[in-house]
Amino acid sequence: MEEGPEPQEWVERAAEEHHHHHAEGHEPEKSASSPKASAITAAVLAVLAAIGSLFSGHAANQAILAQSKATNQWAYHQAKSTKGHLYEVAGDIVKALSPSAAKGDNVLTSQATARFAEEEHRYAKEKEEIRLEAEKLEDESREELHKHHRFATGVALLQVGIVLASVSILVRNRALYALSLVSAAVALGFLIAGLIGV
Repeated sequence: MEEGPEPQEWVERAAEEHHHHHAEGHEPEKSASSPKASAITAAVLAVLAAIGSLFSGHAANQAILAQSKATNQWAYHQAKSTKGHLYEVAGDIVKALSPSAAKGDNVLTSQATARFAEEEHRYAKEKEEIRLEAEKLEDESREELHKHHRFATGVALLQVGIVLASVSILVRNRALYALSLVSAAVALGFLIAGLIGV
């Protein structure tokens, strides 16, 4: 089974045809875009794609960091919850084992159950604060991940624009050059949306 031409062979053939076309004295099409403008456009789009990639990577890192912090907060929340349950169970055990606790006669038992109830309440309050912080960090992670997706989409569109601008140099087709500009405009929209957090 015979394979088709390799990409570099296609480029070489296009270049040969282009040089052969000019050697015969044919004028370039009037609708052709300027190779210089296409090359500059491709270079500018490459720079923008590199900047977009940095923003995309930063947003992804921030999303991972925020999610890691949220996971730590949830583990801390669970530890506080476990300690609170231990105090609750300890209070129940003291009440169950002290026959005079039901009557309220034993001062030591009353003090112990009051202390256990106080600690249980303290842990419940701390647990709520930790839960709120964990949820805030999860929201931050989702926001950063959303930014990452915006930046990544913008970078992909910039890469499409680079390819279209580059091919427009070879085939001297204004439509391809125009498409590269459209792709770049949409890409910039995604990059700006990522920057402002939309």
